[in-house]
Amino acid sequence: MIELRLLGTKCNIGCQYCYQNPLRNSGNGNSTYDLEKVFRILDDTGEPFILWGGEPLLLNIIDLEKVLSFGFERFGENNLLTNGILITEKHFDLFKKYNVNIGLSIDGPDELNDVRWAGTVERTREYTRIANENLVKLLQSDIATGLNFQITKCNSSPERISRMFDWLSSLDQLGLTTARIHVLEVDYSEKLKNHAFSTEENIVAFRQYKHFEKQLNNVRFDLFDNMRSQLLALEQPEDCVWSACDAYTTEAVSGIDGQGRKNNCGNTDKEGINFQKPRKQGYERYLALYHVPDKYGGCQNCRFFLQCKGQCPGTAKDGDWRNKSENCALFKVLFEEIEQEIVSEGITPISLHPNRKFWEKKLLDQWADGKNPPLYSLINN
Repeated sequence: MIELRLLGTKCNIGCQYCYQNPLRNSGNGNSTYDLEKVFRILDDTGEPFILWGGEPLLLNIIDLEKVLSFGFERFGENNLLTNGILITEKHFDLFKKYNVNIGLSIDGPDELNDVRWAGTVERTREYTRIANENLVKLLQSDIATGLNFQITKCNSSPERISRMFDWLSSLDQLGLTTARIHVLEVDYSEKLKNHAFSTEENIVAFRQYKHFEKQLNNVRFDLFDNMRSQLLALEQPEDCVWSACDAYTTEAVSGIDGQGRKNNCGNTDKEGINFQKPRKQGYERYLALYHVPDKYGGCQNCRFFLQCKGQCPGTAKDGDWRNKSENCALFKVLFEEIEQEIVSEGITPISLHPNRKFWEKKLLDQWADGKNPPLYSLINN
């Protein structure tokens, strides 16, 4: 799916952890737009898109309707990611008219959302209140809505996590079904370390979310479902973070700016530069990680390599895409826990299968040949 960034990284708030901050700080974050040019590019690609930011609802309502009408005519639906603050009744009407699937990014109620900063405490809390009210209205309006949030000390510390669970339970009762949870990245800002858990604290918090999920009627946390699917090599779209993404082509994510220029997933723009896509992707990172020992930032002898592959290059240790993810220890614990659940069901996960080494060799051969098959295809072929 294409991330359509008509206004670049322009936003109405200043989340302290936003991965787009290096682009803003370098002056490369904003964009003007030419809708006719963008529509021609989108027609050529033939791929559905998601309206992305910054904050896409900063787009004036007339042009927003033109974009949503275009998407509805060609794909029968639209997708949009927002912080939820700027939604008006007119937006609600457009969401219904043009079948818009909403992803709403918010980290919780009241002070639990304070890292999503709006300049002052008062304004931040007021924006949080508005976004939460709009989230409830979206769910009550039967507009397809998913939740995105970061796990931080602000919302998931021992003294606050029960409030977070109460909030999620209330959304579950309103019919929320999907929630995407993220590990807080701190690779470019020392300040963020005040909000980020240590690895050990993250393990405790993520385990709590995993066990809490069992109490919910509707909500599923995508991270745990994706990890289980990887361990079973199920046939379904793979989350990009487990898909051997090349940091310079970001195969799973293409961005198009307001002038129709193609660029990469913003999570890899560590230098504050909108890198343009090369024509050919490479898998050197993954070929190297397979052979490099853990102490040097590699994945040698890890039984979860087929599933994880070192995870997203945007979260690589020390901001260096050649390394495995800085969250390796967390993911390994979660994979181990899900692995044992699968074993208890009488099923052998890929990580413990006697053919694992054979499949690993097949995948390395495919990468060396410039191909990147999904795990299901690799194993069943």
